[in-house]
Amino acid sequence: MKVLQPEAIRKLAERKGQNNSPVLSLYLNIDPSNAVNRRGGHKVALDGMLREIESQIKDDEQLKHFQEDAEWVRQKAEYHLPKGKSLVLFCDVSDSFFFEENLPVRMANQAWLGKTPYVRPLLEAWDEHARYGVVVADREKARFFLIAMGEIHEVAEINQEPPVKHRSAAGSDHMRSQMILQRRADKYSEEFLRDVVDKLRDVSLEYSVEKLVLAGPEEVTAELHRLLPKALLLKVMDRVKISINSKASEVLEQSYPAIERIEREQEREMVHEMVTMAHKGKGPSAKAVIGFEATLSAANQGRIYRLLYPNGYRVPGHQCVSCDVLLDHAPADNKCPYCSKALTETEDVVWPLSERVLSTGGKVEEIRDQEARLELVSAGEIGAYLR
Repeated sequence: MKVLQPEAIRKLAERKGQNNSPVLSLYLNIDPSNAVNRRGGHKVALDGMLREIESQIKDDEQLKHFQEDAEWVRQKAEYHLPKGKSLVLFCDVSDSFFFEENLPVRMANQAWLGKTPYVRPLLEAWDEHARYGVVVADREKARFFLIAMGEIHEVAEINQEPPVKHRSAAGSDHMRSQMILQRRADKYSEEFLRDVVDKLRDVSLEYSVEKLVLAGPEEVTAELHRLLPKALLLKVMDRVKISINSKASEVLEQSYPAIERIEREQEREMVHEMVTMAHKGKGPSAKAVIGFEATLSAANQGRIYRLLYPNGYRVPGHQCVSCDVLLDHAPADNKCPYCSKALTETEDVVWPLSERVLSTGGKVEEIRDQEARLELVSAGEIGAYLR
């Protein structure tokens, strides 16, 4: 979905389908940065989820409908060219209902069969990721952009009406005419910028914008800044020079330094708070843990609310395919200490660890800010907030 927003998601949720032909909803992690996915691991995960659902269907007619839906989903996954980190598919082939969307964020692998599309993960993604608004304006035109989850979309545009017209005259009449035209132009300009403010307020409410960038000629952004009501003024994080005719990609490129600054500050605060909490509390009452062994233990217990690790962090480990336990090292007999089944060695246990957190409703943060990375690495490299 080009712009992920609650209203569009609600329309999906309210879709009415056939009584005996439920909708198949699929969330598939296709992140190409994961070596397992590059080897087709996401298709293996998809087959496992579909087989599990199929084994639970007892009604013959419903089974037939599901198999049609499952085949459509498999075909989409087989020939899909990754354009993001997650693929979302909803379908009911018998009712000619199909929905496909790429998302630029990682989501847990999930498959559901129900009367309506399962949209809760989409709403959670909307709530979790910050939304930034950019207004690019001059004295005759304004364009409004939404930046969410690293992508930019133009969502509105307004133009000045009526346009300012110029006419020529001679002598003192010319001077007087120029003064009148200038006053008229100034009046139209201020009225237009007030319209821009009104539209910016509407866009901010519609898309739940959290921060704003004012862009355009310096004198225009300064006047816009002066005209903003307090509620919008508190959201402004920067003013930048951007041409009104810039492409969306150029607007993103020139706005992103301000957005990145905010996000890096948030990363530093998050890491510092987690490390402090981990050092203060120990044992069952702890609110955070630091270090690889402690983090794996918390994940195995399903206690992680938010996982933090440096971008690019990789550690070999072991996984039990029977009870799904994650371990940093294997016992001498290479058997799971919980179910005694054989352990499987994995070149990167951080990936299944992050998948475990996502699948239990937790959040995953890959820390990129250099200062935050240094604090996290010196404290234990990886850590988590606990439930």
